[in-house]
Amino acid sequence: MIAVFKEEIPFLRLLIPFIAGIYVSIYALIQPSFIWYYSFGLAFVFTLILSFFYKRTKIYQKKFLLGLGIQILVFIAAIIITNQHKEIYANQHFSKFNSDEIIVHINETPQIKGDVARFVVRTDALVCNKKIIPAIGSILMAMRFDTTKVLNLHYGDRLIIKSKYKEIEPPYNPAEFNYKKFLANKQVYHQTFINQLETVKIDSNKGNPIISFALNFREKQVDKFRKYIPDDDARSVASTLLLGYRADLNENILNTYFKTGTIHVLSVSGMHVALVVLLLEFLLKFMNRKRSTKILKAFIIVLLVWFYSIIAGMAPSVARAAIMISIFVIAKLIRYEGNSFNILGLTAFIILLVNPFTVVDVGFQLSFISVAGLIYLQPKIFNLFTPENKFIELLWGCVSISIAAQMATTPISLYYFHQFPLCFIISNLFILLPATLIMYGGIVFLLIPWPVQAMHYLGLALNHLINFTNNGLMCIGNIPGANISPIYINGYEILLFYVALFLGLKAFYQKQKSYLYSAIILISLFALSITVKNFQHTFQKQAMFFCLRKNTAVALIKGKTAVLITDLDSSNYNYKFFVKPYIDSCHINTIIFINPPLTKFNTLYKFENKKILVQQTKHLALGHKNFDYILLSSNEILDLTPLASYTYKYLFIDGKNRDFIIKELEKQALGLHLAIYALKRHPAKEIKISN
Repeated sequence: MIAVFKEEIPFLRLLIPFIAGIYVSIYALIQPSFIWYYSFGLAFVFTLILSFFYKRTKIYQKKFLLGLGIQILVFIAAIIITNQHKEIYANQHFSKFNSDEIIVHINETPQIKGDVARFVVRTDALVCNKKIIPAIGSILMAMRFDTTKVLNLHYGDRLIIKSKYKEIEPPYNPAEFNYKKFLANKQVYHQTFINQLETVKIDSNKGNPIISFALNFREKQVDKFRKYIPDDDARSVASTLLLGYRADLNENILNTYFKTGTIHVLSVSGMHVALVVLLLEFLLKFMNRKRSTKILKAFIIVLLVWFYSIIAGMAPSVARAAIMISIFVIAKLIRYEGNSFNILGLTAFIILLVNPFTVVDVGFQLSFISVAGLIYLQPKIFNLFTPENKFIELLWGCVSISIAAQMATTPISLYYFHQFPLCFIISNLFILLPATLIMYGGIVFLLIPWPVQAMHYLGLALNHLINFTNNGLMCIGNIPGANISPIYINGYEILLFYVALFLGLKAFYQKQKSYLYSAIILISLFALSITVKNFQHTFQKQAMFFCLRKNTAVALIKGKTAVLITDLDSSNYNYKFFVKPYIDSCHINTIIFINPPLTKFNTLYKFENKKILVQQTKHLALGHKNFDYILLSSNEILDLTPLASYTYKYLFIDGKNRDFIIKELEKQALGLHLAIYALKRHPAKEIKISN
């Protein structure tokens, strides 16, 4: 049932100012201060006075005053709670001390790539002048180790490490993923690059015992998949779909699920927990006869749902789903006939009280918006068509679910992932049955406690079913025009979309032209915004000098074509992470790669009457001395004296040069009074070119 009266959804109404307070605290960079406690006290007194004189002064005639007081209370409380979670401002944070060593424990499963293991550690204490001082805070640790030996590090292991760390760097290239912000929302502000020889393991099992059990149990289940499912891709999908273990997942498989709009299948979340609950409801149906057995049934379902959450690694997405399902089960048990949105609001409230920073988590946003879409939109879409055939009715129900979820999540998905799967209905219908079979078959497989012949056959069956599913999705994803990308929208356009959608639905069901006209105006503004950006990209002209650590990249962009001067190829990680996001954000259709290191000579490029010199040898002379842009890329110490007689607008040192070479070149430039710009660890330089 959809709420008609606002009294039906108190938690949802309180959730709005609570989320607003969290966002203000996070994005306004508000620091903890007593002023917020004073403000809360004043707001509390104001609300208390209004409540006390509610009838005497006839405040009930102006109900908004009391409601406003409560909203302000919740808003300020959200700021206070969020500030309390900002560890960087705590007096006990390790960065506030000058320490010799740091005592930490590993806070997640180490991720190994080559000879480097990456993981987050939590600070337990500091060693300062041979004294141990309690401290808090998290550090992202990258540890180089000997690959000829087994890395014996696990969640909960306690280490002593050298106290050498630095702040996590911000993104330097436009449209680059903001990893600094992402980690800051997880209370990780510093990183360290360390050798295994600089660490000492002093203890084990110092983490959360529940999480430790969950991770160890999950690792054993992943080993079962490795033993009985022979194909690598099938095994990785099984581990991801059932256990949330993504370490072995192939990038091509991941992209296939993204392109077809079925990535939710690989994220252990509400759908997976719902399938578990449906299975338990079916198996425990016989317990519906008595009130006492119904209570026992609800207890068993909630217990097993949380057990599944544990074996799935207690990922935030599955924990959110477990909380939501638990509340729905309890509400059903006590015969709560209230609004589903109220239960959704209560679930969000509980999660955000525990960790307010969850509100900026993409999974949190998508899961709650999709559930809200299913509650509100799915019944309306389903009622548009009433088939008489039971099979068609079931099929239409699945289609309406897919459409409702896609409508609700499209703006958020476009904002974060920049693509839209046109074949989402086909792909979601295709994967529905296989995913359900994989889920239930995988659960049976994992519940078998000891090796039996049945595990071998069940493993092969899962192997073939997953490969069939992967191949089917690849075929759908390869349909011409199956996916539109890249698409870049901003927060203003997201707001326009959701308000227009809401007004459009109001107009359709209430038959009011004013809502329809408003929706049309907002959709027109949305379309106009997209059109203006597309027009700007059609006539854009610019040169972009990228910030890279060990590579060269210069993009010369005219319209929707880019000439990319780089030693990277399109499959390189640095290209995908640092360069491609900007290229995509410019709506480039054609990319021409030029690899300067193949020439081993100084090269002059001409672009829109501009001259760009890419210098790769020790000698600067090229026959003439008039340039617009010069890029020093030889990774050698040069004599910059000849540049004093050159004419140029910008002189760059790219990231291919080692740090000591950059320092020497900067020192020379300072002595010669030359303007120079080092791209390494500095913002990339975009130069607009006018006609």
